[in-house]
Amino acid sequence: MDENNFNGCIPPQLFHLPLLQNLYFDDNSLSGQLSTEIRNLTSLQLLSLPANHLSGSIPPQLFHFHLPLLWYLHLDGNFLNSGEVRPDDEEGIENTTILQDLSFSRNKFSNDMLLLVLCLKGLNLLDLSYNDLSMEIPYEIGNLLPSISFLALSDNRLTGGIPRSMQKLNNLEGLYLQNNLLTGEILSWLLDFEGLRSLYVGGNRLILKNSVERAQNNNLFGLSLKYRGLFGEVIK
Repeated sequence: MDENNFNGCIPPQLFHLPLLQNLYFDDNSLSGQLSTEIRNLTSLQLLSLPANHLSGSIPPQLFHFHLPLLWYLHLDGNFLNSGEVRPDDEEGIENTTILQDLSFSRNKFSNDMLLLVLCLKGLNLLDLSYNDLSMEIPYEIGNLLPSISFLALSDNRLTGGIPRSMQKLNNLEGLYLQNNLLTGEILSWLLDFEGLRSLYVGGNRLILKNSVERAQNNNLFGLSLKYRGLFGEVIK
């Protein structure tokens, strides 16, 4: 039901369809909160609600055993916040969800949301760009997301450096950290991921070390190191 200019709240009747597997409401004008009654959709595998006007807190039930088959969750471009979702909710989540594709960009999610989703070890895609994140990237992130291939945390207010544990993200194809407040050095390993296709770290306060030379990754086709005082040079 994409692009139909539906408005108002999501019809409550939809939350009483236990055999429903896929629900698309992309690019409409839906408003109000996402009901906790969503827990009744026990067969739901895919939920896509980007580019609407949904607001308020996100139901914790999206991450718990209530929706054991949900692997695709896209809520981009709304006005949602973390609300009752807290990092201490993470106990048990790892074993009660199979979420793989999670995109929450362009909302109002805070640090608590990032800390929570990092316990979803099956994630292949995580997009929390354009939110209200204002913390350091957790140093253990490379141990927490072993399957990640696409990681987008751009356009927030992240501080600190790029954690060395990211060297362990062997499946990484796209890394988007641009337009934050990151500091420290861009080390050579960041350019040497064999499968990395896109690396965007511009718009920060990073230093490009002179030792960054002759990068071994010949597959990189998207690279941004621009703006906000990037220092150093690339040696040919």
